[in-house]
Amino acid sequence: MLGQGTKQRAPWEGRVELGQKIVSVDATNPPVAILTFADGYTATLNLQRLLDTGKVFAPLRDLAFFRTAHPGSRGSSLEWLTPEGDEIDLCADTLRMEAEGIWDPIRNEWKV
Repeated sequence: MLGQGTKQRAPWEGRVELGQKIVSVDATNPPVAILTFADGYTATLNLQRLLDTGKVFAPLRDLAFFRTAHPGSRGSSLEWLTPEGDEIDLCADTLRMEAEGIWDPIRNEWKV
């Protein structure tokens, strides 16, 4: 029938539900952050690649500042607030996909 094609599934469909919420963060050992999600899933992420990247993430090189990481936006992000009031945040959905091996942030590609 005209107009009815097969819709290609997004790489995360059936693997990770969007709308992930981070309920706790342990950033006591930079550059590692341990995140606990609302469903109990725990992810240990090495964020060194961010510390090595450009001006936006430069404040994270200060280990004391890195340790101030917390759930932001009602859990939908991992967040840091700079002394100037700027936010550095990372999407909870993306972090979950990275932790589960669905998204490769180094290659910037889906693992399907």
